[in-house]
Amino acid sequence: FQQAFVRGILCNWLVCMAVYMASGCSSMIGKMTAVWFPISAFVALGLEHSVANMFMIPLGIMRGAEITIGQFLTGNLLPVTLGNIVGGMLCVMGPYGSTFGGWFKKKKDD
Repeated sequence: FQQAFVRGILCNWLVCMAVYMASGCSSMIGKMTAVWFPISAFVALGLEHSVANMFMIPLGIMRGAEITIGQFLTGNLLPVTLGNIVGGMLCVMGPYGSTFGGWFKKKKDD
């Protein structure tokens, strides 16, 4: 559970950074380059993304892998999804929202 959870955190940190960097680019080649490196890193590192696993693991099951749906749900999909949520919230949204957002700014009285 812990290994899949940590792999999910690291994976979604890279995926969210790819989206964040691509949103700052104005040209298509810039967007493709911004997305390429973080996504390539998560694939090369063998990290886990819940959406990718929702395709790959059932495909493996249909091709004869010896894993049950219950094992897939409890041993992979649940911890990876929770890790993806934590990775997106704590590693990307939290720091950027608190730095560039208005979370800790005083509200002006009109």
